[in-house]
Amino acid sequence: MQQHTVLLLKALSANPMKRSFYVFILSMIVVAFAAQPLLAQDLAKTFDVRTGGKLKLDLETGGEIVIKGWSRNQVEVRVDYDGGNAEEVSVDFDQKGNTIEITSEYVRDRRRNQADVNLEIYIPNTFDLDVSTMGGNVKVSDVKGTLEGTSMGGEIELDKLEGSVNFTTMGGDISLTASKVDGTLHTMGGDVDIKDVVGNVKGTTMGGDVTYNNVSNGIGNAATEVVVSTMGGDVVVDEAMNGADLHTMGGDISVNRAAKHVKATTMGGEITIKAIDGWVEANTMGGDIEIHMVGGRDGDRHVDLESMGGDIEITVPKGLSIDFDIEIRVTRDARDKDYAIQSDFDVQVKDDRDTNSRNRHSTIRGTGKVNGGKNKMKIRTTNGNVIIKESGTN
Repeated sequence: MQQHTVLLLKALSANPMKRSFYVFILSMIVVAFAAQPLLAQDLAKTFDVRTGGKLKLDLETGGEIVIKGWSRNQVEVRVDYDGGNAEEVSVDFDQKGNTIEITSEYVRDRRRNQADVNLEIYIPNTFDLDVSTMGGNVKVSDVKGTLEGTSMGGEIELDKLEGSVNFTTMGGDISLTASKVDGTLHTMGGDVDIKDVVGNVKGTTMGGDVTYNNVSNGIGNAATEVVVSTMGGDVVVDEAMNGADLHTMGGDISVNRAAKHVKATTMGGEITIKAIDGWVEANTMGGDIEIHMVGGRDGDRHVDLESMGGDIEITVPKGLSIDFDIEIRVTRDARDKDYAIQSDFDVQVKDDRDTNSRNRHSTIRGTGKVNGGKNKMKIRTTNGNVIIKESGTN
């Protein structure tokens, strides 16, 4: 090799024209290599901060984000690149006072860029957070502050948080556990699972279930009702001691324990309230309703229940003052069914199925007052039974 190099140098020295030509070729090769983007390499950065600062993420590339709180007054960032176009990703860091901002973008505009920027970040336990990512899972734990984030397509997992939360994902599940927070959680296409939480948290979804398990109010300025809305899934609430307003377009509604009031509406499912110390309004387009009222006789205890096709059963406290207004609508093709009003109370029942045989439907009506008739109980169903029980009776 050394001998060939010496001969090449002698040839170049003897012929200036060749020397100029080879120098030109070598320079073009160097320029060509220099023009190529450098391969993205994993890196780590550390920033000195004070508690109470803010971390801002704006990721055009997407990727998994894991954020953990720790006791140090530092922000430590570990970056891991992945994907076929990882070498064309630029990640920038900027510190302005007590705010750390991290951004990622593609250095070339292509129709189909495929790269992830995965971040593992440690921040002080008390630190605000603002996350925006084009796609990927977001995990946040052990942080106190104003916490918000948006993902265009991934799951969001939140654990051991304090303060306020406002997170949205366009296509994944959201879970919030073991936290003391107020705020909102919204997904366009997944489940919302809220468990072991103290605070006023509103969970909504366009296409999944919403579950509240061991959730209680108590950290905000005023305790508020549990508000849940989903376009296509079940609603499950373990406890709502300041009332509940529950809506689903296509699923069941279940409440384990509630006080003050429950408003429940579903377009196609059953409604079950196992214990309500307050008033209740429930409506379903196609399912059974089962309500168990508990507590005393004071306060507003009105009832308004309606099903377009199912049985309705309600149990009320002993001695409750009730004004009954019950109606079962029976369609012509179901007049041979044994639908009936079954009540532990003295209810006057009028059945016009025999006298109204030519009409498209007939009705079974029940009216009456007990203990003064203070609380209105309105019940409507179609092709179903109505069962009214008094607590403490068989």
